[in-house]
Amino acid sequence: YTYKYYSNSSCTTELSGAPINAGTYYVKATSTATSNLKSASSGCAKLTINKKSVAVTWGTTTTFTYTGNAQAPTASVTTGVSGETMTVNRTTGTNAGSYTSTASCGGVSGGQASCNNYTLTGNTKAFTITKGTPTLSLADKTATYTGSGITSNVASGTIPNGTLVTLTYNYKYYTNSSCTTGETT
Repeated sequence: YTYKYYSNSSCTTELSGAPINAGTYYVKATSTATSNLKSASSGCAKLTINKKSVAVTWGTTTTFTYTGNAQAPTASVTTGVSGETMTVNRTTGTNAGSYTSTASCGGVSGGQASCNNYTLTGNTKAFTITKGTPTLSLADKTATYTGSGITSNVASGTIPNGTLVTLTYNYKYYTNSSCTTGETT
């Protein structure tokens, strides 16, 4: 028998060979005439190649501290197909809160190099970003007595990734350098 593969159900648009990628195709078989039999052809039969299911492997870290940068658990996939490697994209969160990261195929290298040949299972993972602690800076100030209250220098704040931010401050004044006695606001 010889087999011919087609992209349409009427078996009129022939492919160059057996299909490889996931999808729906059609095939016809033809026999060669012998001394006792005429040549014959089958009808057009459907050939379905299903996408390969691959499980997402999620990283174990699911709690992050706010840094001002996008964060999410790591995600990876092993295709199980020789020579094919998949890059996994995942959704992230930036601000403090609860999130669900969703993984998707970001690309396949090697082999057929097609995300359309795969479907991801276990492609969501819950995670949390907790509030970060800013770093506050306040420079020393020396002033001359005026008979009125003297305010301090303006404080500056940075978030954990070092980005300068504007924060609301409450100043408290102390009478000693360890800031433990004589508190006033």
